[in-house]
Amino acid sequence: MKPPALARWLLWAAAGEGHAEFVAGDLHEEFLILCATRGRPAGSRWYVWQVLRSVPWLSRMRFRSGEAAHVAAAMLAVALPWLLLDRLWRFVYSSIPLKDGLGRAPGFWAVSLVCVCLSAALCGSFGRSFPRAAAIAVAAAVAAIGALWCGTATVPAVYAGLAILAAPASSLAGFQWRRMR
Repeated sequence: MKPPALARWLLWAAAGEGHAEFVAGDLHEEFLILCATRGRPAGSRWYVWQVLRSVPWLSRMRFRSGEAAHVAAAMLAVALPWLLLDRLWRFVYSSIPLKDGLGRAPGFWAVSLVCVCLSAALCGSFGRSFPRAAAIAVAAAVAAIGALWCGTATVPAVYAGLAILAAPASSLAGFQWRRMR
């Protein structure tokens, strides 16, 4: 019997490689005991509650060990080029009379997407194992969402969806490329 998948993923993302195996093993043993005595719904609720209680402490330990620095670097590396390009484009359009930057050129979106994907691929190449690469990919997706949200202009839905999917895909492609080398 397996615990809830989302809670297991959250545990692995928060704990990192160093602690996740031990914490997950202990929680899984207790989960099996609770499922046998009280039933699966009670065991699942207990497991989710324990994971949610543990996330802040596990994240803190992960940052202290320096393992989460790669995730933070991935978020910055993906969001920063996007925001800088957006601000540059806004500045250029503000210098042109009767233009306010709402009608962005397709080339701008393409350049932004290429920069974000290259940044995410470079960050993904730092992952040495799949859990770390997955955490970096999630960080790239969150950074892409944050950069789109902080942008100054309206974004076409197709472009936003492509960017949100392309950033983590590029990160995982960088991980695969490094693993093949």
